[in-house]
Parts: sequence; structure tokens; C-alpha cells
Amino acid sequence: MEICIAGRVQGVGFRPFIDQLARQLGLAGGVWNDGTGVTIRVKGNGEVIEEFIRRIPLEKPPMAEITALHSHQTPDEWTAEGFRIVQAPATVRVDTPLTPDFALCESCAAEIVDKTNRRYFYPFTACTQCGPRYAITQRFPFERENTSMADYALCPDCLAEYTTPGDRRQHAQTSTCPACGIAIVLKDKRGKVVAGDYEPVFSLLALKLREGAIAAVKNTAGYLLLCDATNPAAVQRLRDRKHRPTKPFAVLFNDLRQLGAYLHIRPMEAEALRSPAAPIVVLPVKDKRDLATYAVAPGMDTIGAMLPYSGILLLIAQLAQRPLVATSGNLHGAPLCADEAEAERQLRPVADYFLHHSLTIQHPQDDSVVRFSRETATRIILRRARGMAPDSPIPYGMAGLGGQKILCLGSDLKNTITIVPNHCCYTSEYIGDLGHYDTYRRYLNTIDSYQHIMDFQPEVVLCDKHPLFESRQAIHQFPEARIIEIPHHEAHFAAVLQEHDLWDSADRVLGVIWDGIGFGDPHTMWGGEFFTYSAHLIKRVGHLQAYPWILGDRMAQYPKISALSASGCSPLLYPHFTANEWQSYSAAVHAARLKTTSMGRLFDAVAFVLGFHRPNTFEGEAALWLEKEAADFYQEHPHVDLVDYLEGETPGGVVAVSKLFLTIMEAARTRVASGKIALNFHYTLVCCIGKIARSHQCRQLAFSGGSFQNALLVDLITAHLSEAFSLNFHHSLSPNDENISFGQLSHYLHVAS
Repeated sequence: MEICIAGRVQGVGFRPFIDQLARQLGLAGGVWNDGTGVTIRVKGNGEVIEEFIRRIPLEKPPMAEITALHSHQTPDEWTAEGFRIVQAPATVRVDTPLTPDFALCESCAAEIVDKTNRRYFYPFTACTQCGPRYAITQRFPFERENTSMADYALCPDCLAEYTTPGDRRQHAQTSTCPACGIAIVLKDKRGKVVAGDYEPVFSLLALKLREGAIAAVKNTAGYLLLCDATNPAAVQRLRDRKHRPTKPFAVLFNDLRQLGAYLHIRPMEAEALRSPAAPIVVLPVKDKRDLATYAVAPGMDTIGAMLPYSGILLLIAQLAQRPLVATSGNLHGAPLCADEAEAERQLRPVADYFLHHSLTIQHPQDDSVVRFSRETATRIILRRARGMAPDSPIPYGMAGLGGQKILCLGSDLKNTITIVPNHCCYTSEYIGDLGHYDTYRRYLNTIDSYQHIMDFQPEVVLCDKHPLFESRQAIHQFPEARIIEIPHHEAHFAAVLQEHDLWDSADRVLGVIWDGIGFGDPHTMWGGEFFTYSAHLIKRVGHLQAYPWILGDRMAQYPKISALSASGCSPLLYPHFTANEWQSYSAAVHAARLKTTSMGRLFDAVAFVLGFHRPNTFEGEAALWLEKEAADFYQEHPHVDLVDYLEGETPGGVVAVSKLFLTIMEAARTRVASGKIALNFHYTLVCCIGKIARSHQCRQLAFSGGSFQNALLVDLITAHLSEAFSLNFHHSLSPNDENISFGQLSHYLHVAS
């Protein structure tokens, strides 16, 4: 009896698993990639084949996800004896979810530090269950010759592992060892080689880090900048050289035990750190004196923590014997460096030493970042990149694709792209802010790379409606494609509707879409919006009361300008401006024809009134400060009576910004604690959501936009609205503009034109 089994499988180690299971049961046949997944043909006793099929989903490798599995009987055509893994033909076109990079597994980590193992101190140790995937992919299917590993022929020992059934490295495309593998070198900033073998490189680098040096380290997905996180002077040098005055740095810890000595950590956070994605996780500091906390995260009491997810980071962390700052290897605003020449050119003013290796990185990726809210432990993705992308944000396939080839260009800030080259959609890793020229080039290269990997030419190109967005410039590369503009905030709404499969909801859904700005209409920049969705129609039903938008990007940079605008030029703010500023800025406010409903700028304005009197040096800095003020007060006074500053107001769709802001200014003038005012501001916003939801009889609420990176806001919404409403936050995507490209696709497929 011969059976053909077809499966849609995402992940790694599946074909070796099938090979082992079939051999164990005495079945003949083979397994191979077929572009749409995995095909298995087995020949043998019918009852044994049934046992084989039954055990596949029960015993599959942990890193393999089966999204479909079906079988049918075929004519007895298999003539070869035994069972084998068949190489996929080069002509196969991929039509399955893609596999992201995986963190180093425990078995490989143990080999790297085992003096008796032939891979001792070899940092590129990997197996079927771990190692880079997307970062080194040139084309698909994922076979060795289609990756950067094609440059490294397997030595006899590695080849034996590769071909031995049951070996952990059977058919492991990323397997190498010191005898056949990747070269590594340590240079000083003048380009002089100071060490060129594995153990001497890491021993010397760890010594230099302990002495206060800054190192640029080529990791598996791009360069990182490292220094001693317990050395304030070293951290400050890194800040000065990188031109990053206040934005927090991430910190690399050797293991959970070392991390737990410095930071508070809960089980779900530990699980995230140890997961195959191994993101940075934002955690509270135990004692600011233990780390150079003020230098690592100025003004904050949290730090983004990471564990070693590669052999390179494992060896550095173990030898350094202390926490290390580990931040993206780039200059402020530029994309991540990925090759030796680029790194030395850009980072020579920053780094004292360079650790290079010879493996080509095809797809540079920043580290993913997540946080969990304090009260409800809601996971919030702050950045979706290495380990998470380009995995599809939704299960395999999307209804309604209809064979169209679609490219979604995303937003300008926190850009991603989404493509539909087959029956799947793929949302890219975080690319960055397109206002920087090198990031824009990386954006164009990412589009080209996806076209090459997937062999597709878009028939439909979706873009943001903002006429001046840099992302729209890519339209010119596709003169034959149909171009469709998608409203920015409706794309946000569509993204979260798709994540929660709410397109066919019997209930009307209220979309609460709060962010910095997005194009609304010719006279208003939107950013504090309420929409309803029902029966494939989206309708704007509410928003923040519009206030003047002046001075363009300066308003986002200087919170005092937002405060001046939101207050209607209150005289209480006069001391914070020079006479010339007051005269020109207030005149601009009164004459402004362009207005905004931006929630992001309202957060800036409130933060300024409560004490944040400096410019934003990174996006969301003032809002992050305001959240901290409120959260700290709430933690110290958990039973405080919360005040709705707009109590008695029935919004009817418009949130009274002027009344809210003047009430906050009066509370600050009468010396109410800033944390208490900040907390009540958050609570007032929650009350507004409830009022508008009830006025439109919406039981389902969906939230998107950068404001919902605010963990306190998420917790307050959950605490005060979850009993009356069904709450839908992003779970697979970040709430910020990273989800715009995916939302553009969802909007195009489901919203009536």
C-alpha cells in the first residue's frame, strides 16, 4: 500500500523527524519540500501507515508547526528501498509561511562550552532546532545551497552528522564546525588584527569590555555595539559617540540567574526571554545602584533585557562576567550595519574594537522587543524583527486573496512592508524610519529582496494616503501595477480587525486608533480617532477636539509647542518661552489653518505641563515619561480614587481637549502631585472610550496605534472596561506603525470601496 501525505508545515526539523519515524516503523518512501509545504510518500503495511500518520502531529519537533495535513492512496510507484530525505528541486516556488531565525538551543549551547567537544568555543554551532534562517536566506526552498552557508562545504565529520538518521544535525542546513566553518577575527579601530582564532578572540574581547572598551560585534543578524553596563563612563562614551543622548539601551545578561540579581522578572517574561524568538524584554530594575542605570536608561526604572541567543553572545557574556549594554550597531537613525566594510566605515567613530566573521548576512534585523503590562501581564510588541519576522502575523492563508500579487508599502515611521506573492501574506521585519536616507535605501532593498526570493511582480500596490510619505516613492518602480491609497488610521483599524478575525463579527466594532499623526483630510492631521466597523464599512464616529498644528516636525520634537497649542496660548506657559518665541509661536497658533487630533501630541503637552521640560530626543520620550509618572503613583497609591476630568461630559464623538487640558493645568498650578494628575489623565481617556462605545452601542472594542504601547493605559482599559466590553489588542503585531502595511492589505481585502 502506498500513501501520499501532504502537509503545510512551518518551522525546522520536520523532514529529519519524518525520516526517523518512517525508519522506526519500517516504511519505505521519501519526504521533500514541494513549495506549498512538505510531501511524504510512504509504502508499507496499511495499519503501520495509519500508526505513522497518527504519530506525526503527536511527536513532531517543537519548532515545527503543522497547519494542514491530509493523505490519499496512490498507485504503488515507489521502487527505492528504505526511506530518505529528497532534495527539493530548484524550480520549486515557495507557497508556505517563512521561518524566522531561532535562538541557540540548550544542546548546542552546552557543546560550545564543553572542552571535550569538537565545537568548543565555536560560536556558529547550530542544529535542526536552532540558528539563523531568514537572516541568511538567498532564495527558497530553505536548502543549504540557497543560503549563505553554501560557501562552506561540510567536512567529513559534519557530513556524517548531516546524513546519519537520528542525529541532531541530520539535514541541518546551518551545520558547521571549526574544521569547515566560519572564520572570525578581532580588530582594533585602526584595522589591525589583534586576535584571529575562536578562543583568543573572545577572551581578549571580554577583557577589553571589562576594561571599559566599546566593541562592534557582528552577530548572526547584524552588528551590535557592546560595553560594560556596570561602568557609567563606558556607557556615557557610547551615548556620546552614537549621538543617542537619552534613549534607553538594552542589556545582555549571561543567564536568568544573573539577570534576576538586577531586575524583577515574572514567569511569562522569563518564558519570553527563553523562547526561540528570544526578544528583548523590558523589565523593572531592582536597585538602580547595581547597574549604571542612569546612563543605561536615563530617567527610567526599567531596562530592556536580553539573554544570549547566539553562540557569539553566549561566549562574550560568559567571559565578560557582567551585564553588557547591547544596542543596535548603527548611528542614530541609520539602519543596522551588516557587513565588515559598512561597519568599519560607519562605526569607527564609535567602537574601539570590531569582531567580524565571514558569514554573509542577507537580511539584517534588529532585535525584537516586547513588554508585559504590570497588572494584567498583557504582552505588547514594541518591535517585531529578529525571531518574529517574516513569519505571517496570521495563520496560513487569507480568505479573499484570489491569486492577486500584492505589495503593501506601509508607513514612513517604523516602516514594514507586506507582500502577497502566492496564497500567503508575509510581513517584513521592522525596517525603520524612512526619513533617513540609508534606511530608505534599506527599504528599497527589502522590496527588491522579497521580489527576488518570491519571484513575484506586484499587480496591486497599496500605499498610505499621505501625499508626502517617502514610502510612496517606491510606487514608481511598478508602472504596470494598480495603485490604491489606504487611509492611515483605517489601516491601523484593519490590522487589528484581521488579527482577531472580526471582519464577519455580528457586533458593531469600535476602533480606538491613537497615535502621533497620520493624514486625515486636507485640513486636519488625525491621531486621536474613533471608528465603527460593521458589514465591511468603516465610519469615523469620533475624535479628539482638533487643535492647531504648527511648525511641522518641531511640534513633535518640542512638547512645549504642543502644550501652547492645546492650551490656546495660556499665559501660564509664558515663562517657558523667550519673548520672540512667544510672539511668533502664539501668532502661528491663532493663524493656523491646519489642525490636528493627535493623541501623541496631547501626551506631549500634558507631559510638559507636569514637568517634562526638554525636547524629545527619541519618538515617544515625553509620553514614556508621563506613563512612568502615572504608573509610579498608581503603584504607591493602588487604592486612590481616580478622577474623570471630563465627568459629566457626553462626548457625542468629540473629546473636549481644551477643557481637559485646562483642567490639568489648573491641577498642576494648585500643586496636585504630578503622578496623580498623570494617572487621572490616563483614566479620563479610558472613561472617554467607554462613553463613546456606549453611545454607539459597540460591545467589541479594538485598539491600535502607538499610544497602545503604553502598558498602564492597557491595564486601565482592561480594569475598567473588560466587564462591559470585549477588548481586542494586537497580539502578533506591534500597535505602532509597523502594522500599517499588514493593515493596508486587510483593508483592501475586506473594506467596501
